[in-house]
Amino acid sequence: MDLIDRYLAAIARRLPADKADDIVAEIRDDLLTRQEAREDALGRPLDKSEVSALIKDVGHPLVVASRYRPQQYLIGPDAFPFFVATLRIVAMVLVLAFAVTAASSVVFGHADIAHALGRAMSNLFSSAMLAFGTVAVIFYALERTGFPADHLAKWRPQDLPEVKDKQPNVWGSAFEVAIGVYFILWWCGLVPFPTYYGNVKGLVLLPDPVWAAVWWPVLALMVARLVYNLIQWLRPRWKAVLAVLSVATAAGGLGLAYVIYQAGHWLTASGTLPADQLADIDHGVNIGIHWAIVAVGAITVFQCLQELWRLATSRPGMITVKAI
Repeated sequence: MDLIDRYLAAIARRLPADKADDIVAEIRDDLLTRQEAREDALGRPLDKSEVSALIKDVGHPLVVASRYRPQQYLIGPDAFPFFVATLRIVAMVLVLAFAVTAASSVVFGHADIAHALGRAMSNLFSSAMLAFGTVAVIFYALERTGFPADHLAKWRPQDLPEVKDKQPNVWGSAFEVAIGVYFILWWCGLVPFPTYYGNVKGLVLLPDPVWAAVWWPVLALMVARLVYNLIQWLRPRWKAVLAVLSVATAAGGLGLAYVIYQAGHWLTASGTLPADQLADIDHGVNIGIHWAIVAVGAITVFQCLQELWRLATSRPGMITVKAI
Protein backbone atom coordinates (compact mmCIF):
# COMPACT_ATOMS: atom_id res chain seq x y z
CA MET A 1 0.00 0.00 0.00
CA ASP A 2 2.91 2.36 0.64
CA LEU A 3 3.90 2.37 -3.05
CA ILE A 4 0.31 2.85 -4.16
CA ASP A 5 -0.18 5.70 -1.67
CA ARG A 6 2.95 7.42 -2.95
CA TYR A 7 1.76 6.99 -6.54
CA LEU A 8 -1.68 8.41 -5.76
CA ALA A 9 -0.13 11.31 -3.82
CA ALA A 10 2.08 12.14 -6.82
CA ILE A 11 -1.01 12.24 -9.05
CA ALA A 12 -3.03 14.29 -6.56
CA ARG A 13 -0.38 17.05 -6.50
CA ARG A 14 -1.00 17.62 -10.21
CA LEU A 15 -4.81 17.67 -10.13
CA PRO A 16 -7.24 20.56 -9.55
CA ALA A 17 -7.77 20.82 -5.78
CA ASP A 18 -11.56 20.64 -6.04
CA LYS A 19 -11.46 17.37 -8.01
CA ALA A 20 -8.37 15.66 -6.62
CA ASP A 21 -10.09 13.57 -3.92
CA ASP A 22 -12.71 12.09 -6.27
CA ILE A 23 -10.20 11.37 -9.02
CA VAL A 24 -7.69 9.78 -6.64
CA ALA A 25 -10.44 7.62 -5.12
CA GLU A 26 -11.37 6.44 -8.61
CA ILE A 27 -7.77 5.58 -9.50
CA ARG A 28 -7.28 3.87 -6.13
CA ASP A 29 -10.33 1.65 -6.71
CA ASP A 30 -9.04 0.73 -10.16
CA LEU A 31 -5.58 -0.09 -8.81
CA LEU A 32 -6.91 -2.19 -5.94
CA THR A 33 -9.22 -4.05 -8.31
CA ARG A 34 -6.29 -4.84 -10.58
CA GLN A 35 -4.19 -5.89 -7.61
CA GLU A 36 -6.88 -8.22 -6.27
CA ALA A 37 -7.42 -9.78 -9.70
CA ARG A 38 -3.71 -10.43 -10.13
CA GLU A 39 -3.36 -11.84 -6.59
CA ASP A 40 -6.33 -14.17 -7.19
CA ALA A 41 -4.71 -15.37 -10.39
CA LEU A 42 -1.39 -16.02 -8.65
CA GLY A 43 -2.89 -17.34 -5.44
CA ARG A 44 -0.67 -15.13 -3.28
CA PRO A 45 -0.10 -11.46 -2.38
CA LEU A 46 1.97 -9.42 -4.84
CA ASP A 47 5.52 -8.53 -3.85
CA LYS A 48 6.89 -5.00 -4.14
CA SER A 49 8.29 -5.44 -7.65
CA GLU A 50 4.95 -6.81 -8.89
CA VAL A 51 3.05 -3.90 -7.32
CA SER A 52 5.53 -1.59 -9.03
CA ALA A 53 4.86 -3.27 -12.39
CA LEU A 54 1.12 -2.96 -11.78
CA ILE A 55 1.43 0.77 -11.10
CA LYS A 56 3.67 1.23 -14.11
CA ASP A 57 0.97 -0.29 -16.32
CA VAL A 58 -1.37 2.52 -15.26
CA GLY A 59 1.11 5.20 -16.32
CA HIS A 60 3.41 8.00 -15.16
CA PRO A 61 1.75 10.38 -12.63
CA LEU A 62 2.11 13.37 -14.97
CA VAL A 63 0.46 11.50 -17.84
CA VAL A 64 -2.34 10.06 -15.69
CA ALA A 65 -3.11 13.47 -14.17
CA SER A 66 -3.16 15.06 -17.62
CA ARG A 67 -6.00 12.74 -18.65
CA TYR A 68 -8.26 14.58 -16.25
CA ARG A 69 -7.44 18.00 -17.68
CA PRO A 70 -8.61 19.59 -20.96
CA GLN A 71 -6.79 17.80 -23.77
CA GLN A 72 -5.06 20.66 -25.61
CA TYR A 73 -1.72 19.38 -26.81
CA LEU A 74 0.89 21.52 -28.52
CA ILE A 75 3.48 18.74 -28.57
CA GLY A 76 2.45 15.09 -28.29
CA PRO A 77 0.26 13.36 -25.72
CA ASP A 78 3.25 11.70 -24.00
CA ALA A 79 5.53 14.74 -23.96
CA PHE A 80 2.93 17.48 -23.38
CA PRO A 81 2.62 17.12 -19.56
CA PHE A 82 6.41 17.39 -19.24
CA PHE A 83 6.43 20.33 -21.66
CA VAL A 84 3.88 22.21 -19.52
CA ALA A 85 5.73 21.37 -16.29
CA THR A 86 9.00 22.67 -17.78
CA LEU A 87 7.32 25.88 -18.98
CA ARG A 88 5.96 26.51 -15.47
CA ILE A 89 9.42 26.15 -13.98
CA VAL A 90 10.99 28.43 -16.60
CA ALA A 91 8.19 31.01 -16.17
CA MET A 92 8.58 31.14 -12.37
CA VAL A 93 12.34 31.53 -12.60
CA LEU A 94 12.00 34.30 -15.23
CA VAL A 95 9.39 36.23 -13.24
CA LEU A 96 11.39 36.10 -10.03
CA ALA A 97 14.70 36.87 -11.75
CA PHE A 98 13.29 39.99 -13.40
CA ALA A 99 11.57 41.02 -10.16
CA VAL A 100 14.91 40.82 -8.36
CA THR A 101 16.58 42.78 -11.19
CA ALA A 102 13.91 45.53 -11.07
CA ALA A 103 14.13 45.79 -7.28
CA SER A 104 17.93 45.95 -7.48
CA SER A 105 17.86 48.79 -10.01
CA VAL A 106 15.48 50.76 -7.78
CA VAL A 107 17.29 50.16 -4.48
CA PHE A 108 20.88 50.29 -5.69
CA GLY A 109 20.72 52.13 -9.00
CA HIS A 110 18.34 54.91 -7.90
CA ALA A 111 16.10 54.18 -10.90
CA ASP A 112 12.54 55.43 -11.06
CA ILE A 113 10.09 52.68 -10.00
CA ALA A 114 7.84 53.09 -13.05
CA HIS A 115 10.84 53.07 -15.41
CA ALA A 116 12.35 50.02 -13.70
CA LEU A 117 9.06 48.08 -13.85
CA GLY A 118 8.47 49.04 -17.48
CA ARG A 119 11.94 47.97 -18.47
CA ALA A 120 11.61 44.71 -16.52
CA MET A 121 8.24 43.92 -18.11
CA SER A 122 9.61 44.60 -21.58
CA ASN A 123 12.63 42.39 -20.98
CA LEU A 124 10.46 39.74 -19.34
CA PHE A 125 8.12 39.56 -22.35
CA SER A 126 10.94 39.17 -24.87
CA SER A 127 12.74 36.64 -22.65
CA ALA A 128 9.51 34.68 -22.09
CA MET A 129 8.89 34.45 -25.85
CA LEU A 130 12.46 33.27 -26.40
CA ALA A 131 12.21 30.75 -23.55
CA PHE A 132 8.86 29.41 -24.79
CA GLY A 133 10.22 28.96 -28.30
CA THR A 134 13.39 27.32 -27.05
CA VAL A 135 11.52 24.87 -24.82
CA ALA A 136 9.06 24.06 -27.63
CA VAL A 137 11.90 23.35 -30.08
CA ILE A 138 13.70 21.17 -27.52
CA PHE A 139 10.59 19.10 -26.80
CA TYR A 140 9.79 18.83 -30.51
CA ALA A 141 13.29 17.45 -31.11
CA LEU A 142 13.07 15.13 -28.08
CA GLU A 143 9.77 13.72 -29.26
CA ARG A 144 11.18 12.99 -32.70
CA THR A 145 14.00 11.00 -31.07
CA GLY A 146 11.55 8.92 -29.03
CA PHE A 147 12.85 10.26 -25.71
CA PRO A 148 9.42 10.73 -24.02
CA ALA A 149 8.42 7.14 -24.75
CA ASP A 150 11.78 5.86 -23.47
CA HIS A 151 11.49 8.00 -20.33
CA LEU A 152 7.98 6.73 -19.62
CA ALA A 153 9.18 3.15 -20.09
CA LYS A 154 12.06 3.63 -17.63
CA TRP A 155 10.40 5.56 -14.80
CA ARG A 156 10.19 3.69 -11.48
CA PRO A 157 7.31 3.96 -8.99
CA GLN A 158 9.91 3.33 -6.24
CA ASP A 159 11.42 6.76 -6.99
CA LEU A 160 8.24 8.64 -6.08
CA PRO A 161 8.50 10.81 -2.93
CA GLU A 162 7.13 9.52 0.35
CA VAL A 163 3.56 10.63 1.13
CA LYS A 164 4.73 12.21 4.40
CA ASP A 165 7.76 13.90 2.83
CA LYS A 166 7.60 17.66 3.09
CA GLN A 167 7.22 18.88 -0.46
CA PRO A 168 9.19 22.02 -1.36
CA ASN A 169 7.12 25.14 -1.88
CA VAL A 170 7.06 25.75 -5.63
CA TRP A 171 7.38 29.54 -5.46
CA GLY A 172 9.90 29.34 -2.63
CA SER A 173 12.06 26.93 -4.62
CA ALA A 174 11.74 29.07 -7.75
CA PHE A 175 12.74 32.13 -5.71
CA GLU A 176 15.86 30.37 -4.38
CA VAL A 177 16.83 29.32 -7.91
CA ALA A 178 16.19 32.84 -9.28
CA ILE A 179 18.26 34.42 -6.49
CA GLY A 180 21.04 31.90 -7.15
CA VAL A 181 21.07 32.68 -10.88
CA TYR A 182 20.99 36.43 -10.22
CA PHE A 183 23.83 36.22 -7.68
CA ILE A 184 26.00 34.22 -10.10
CA LEU A 185 25.32 36.76 -12.87
CA TRP A 186 26.14 39.59 -10.44
CA TRP A 187 29.35 37.88 -9.32
CA CYS A 188 30.37 37.48 -12.97
CA GLY A 189 29.69 41.16 -13.63
CA LEU A 190 26.72 40.58 -15.94
CA VAL A 191 24.20 42.55 -13.83
CA PRO A 192 24.77 45.89 -12.05
CA PHE A 193 26.68 46.09 -8.81
CA PRO A 194 25.64 48.80 -6.31
CA THR A 195 28.12 51.64 -6.80
CA TYR A 196 26.80 54.14 -4.29
CA TYR A 197 26.46 53.91 -0.56
CA GLY A 198 22.78 54.45 0.18
CA ASN A 199 21.78 57.81 -1.32
CA VAL A 200 25.19 59.45 -0.75
CA LYS A 201 26.64 60.42 -4.11
CA GLY A 202 30.32 61.04 -4.56
CA LEU A 203 31.12 57.85 -2.67
CA VAL A 204 32.47 54.64 -4.15
CA LEU A 205 33.03 51.41 -2.23
CA LEU A 206 35.98 49.53 -3.70
CA PRO A 207 36.40 45.80 -2.99
CA ASP A 208 39.64 44.79 -1.28
CA PRO A 209 42.06 42.21 -2.84
CA VAL A 210 40.57 39.35 -0.77
CA TRP A 211 37.57 39.24 -3.10
CA ALA A 212 39.76 38.69 -6.17
CA ALA A 213 41.58 35.91 -4.31
CA VAL A 214 38.35 34.00 -3.58
CA TRP A 215 36.56 34.77 -6.87
CA TRP A 216 36.69 31.23 -8.31
CA PRO A 217 35.95 29.40 -5.03
CA VAL A 218 32.94 31.65 -4.43
CA LEU A 219 31.67 31.04 -7.98
CA ALA A 220 32.08 27.26 -7.56
CA LEU A 221 30.22 27.38 -4.24
CA MET A 222 27.35 29.40 -5.74
CA VAL A 223 27.03 27.00 -8.69
CA ALA A 224 27.01 24.00 -6.31
CA ARG A 225 24.32 25.66 -4.20
CA LEU A 226 22.26 26.38 -7.32
CA VAL A 227 22.50 22.69 -8.27
CA TYR A 228 21.37 21.80 -4.73
CA ASN A 229 18.34 24.12 -4.99
CA LEU A 230 17.40 22.69 -8.40
CA ILE A 231 17.60 19.09 -7.14
CA GLN A 232 15.67 19.97 -3.98
CA TRP A 233 12.96 21.50 -6.15
CA LEU A 234 12.79 18.98 -8.98
CA ARG A 235 14.14 15.73 -7.47
CA PRO A 236 13.43 15.89 -3.70
CA ARG A 237 13.76 12.10 -3.34
CA TRP A 238 17.46 12.23 -4.22
CA LYS A 239 18.17 12.46 -0.51
CA ALA A 240 21.74 11.17 -0.63
CA VAL A 241 22.74 13.69 -3.30
CA LEU A 242 20.99 16.48 -1.39
CA ALA A 243 22.69 15.49 1.87
CA VAL A 244 26.15 15.36 0.27
CA LEU A 245 25.65 18.68 -1.52
CA SER A 246 24.26 20.30 1.61
CA VAL A 247 27.19 19.20 3.77
CA ALA A 248 29.74 20.00 1.05
CA THR A 249 28.39 23.50 0.37
CA ALA A 250 28.07 24.19 4.09
CA ALA A 251 31.66 23.08 4.72
CA GLY A 252 32.88 25.03 1.69
CA GLY A 253 30.95 28.11 2.80
CA LEU A 254 32.40 27.85 6.29
CA GLY A 255 35.94 27.56 4.90
CA LEU A 256 35.42 30.55 2.61
CA ALA A 257 33.88 32.57 5.45
CA TYR A 258 36.98 31.86 7.54
CA VAL A 259 39.36 32.92 4.73
CA ILE A 260 37.38 36.09 4.07
CA TYR A 261 37.09 36.86 7.79
CA GLN A 262 40.87 36.63 8.19
CA ALA A 263 41.30 39.57 5.81
CA GLY A 264 39.93 41.90 8.49
CA HIS A 265 39.02 44.59 5.93
CA TRP A 266 36.77 44.04 2.90
CA LEU A 267 35.67 47.32 1.33
CA THR A 268 37.44 50.68 1.06
CA ALA A 269 35.44 53.89 0.98
CA SER A 270 36.73 56.52 -1.42
CA GLY A 271 35.40 59.52 -3.31
CA THR A 272 34.96 63.25 -2.98
CA LEU A 273 33.52 63.31 0.53
CA PRO A 274 35.54 64.77 3.45
CA ALA A 275 38.23 62.43 4.77
CA ASP A 276 36.68 62.07 8.24
CA GLN A 277 33.32 61.14 6.73
CA LEU A 278 34.97 58.61 4.43
CA ALA A 279 36.77 57.11 7.44
CA ASP A 280 33.52 56.79 9.40
CA ILE A 281 31.75 55.15 6.46
CA ASP A 282 34.71 52.83 5.86
CA HIS A 283 34.68 51.76 9.51
CA GLY A 284 30.89 51.33 9.65
CA VAL A 285 30.72 49.27 6.44
CA ASN A 286 33.50 46.93 7.50
CA ILE A 287 32.06 46.48 10.99
CA GLY A 288 28.78 45.49 9.34
CA ILE A 289 30.57 43.00 7.08
CA HIS A 290 32.45 41.64 10.10
CA TRP A 291 29.25 40.75 11.94
CA ALA A 292 27.58 39.54 8.75
CA ILE A 293 30.40 37.02 8.22
CA VAL A 294 30.10 35.88 11.85
CA ALA A 295 26.33 35.42 11.47
CA VAL A 296 26.70 33.54 8.18
CA GLY A 297 29.34 31.29 9.74
CA ALA A 298 27.11 30.47 12.72
CA ILE A 299 24.12 29.71 10.46
CA THR A 300 26.30 27.57 8.19
CA VAL A 301 27.62 25.53 11.13
CA PHE A 302 24.06 24.94 12.35
CA GLN A 303 22.87 23.87 8.88
CA CYS A 304 25.84 21.55 8.44
CA LEU A 305 25.24 19.86 11.82
CA GLN A 306 21.53 19.61 11.11
CA GLU A 307 22.17 17.91 7.75
CA LEU A 308 24.71 15.52 9.27
CA TRP A 309 22.20 14.56 11.96
CA ARG A 310 19.47 14.04 9.38
CA LEU A 311 21.78 11.90 7.28
CA ALA A 312 22.89 9.84 10.28
CA THR A 313 19.33 9.16 11.46
CA SER A 314 17.80 8.50 8.03
CA ARG A 315 16.52 5.05 7.25
CA PRO A 316 18.71 3.21 4.69
CA GLY A 317 15.91 3.14 2.14
CA MET A 318 15.46 6.87 2.43
CA ILE A 319 18.93 7.89 1.26
CA THR A 320 19.43 5.71 -1.80
CA VAL A 321 19.42 7.40 -5.18
CA LYS A 322 18.19 5.78 -8.36
CA ALA A 323 18.70 7.18 -11.81
CA ILE A 324 15.54 8.25 -13.61
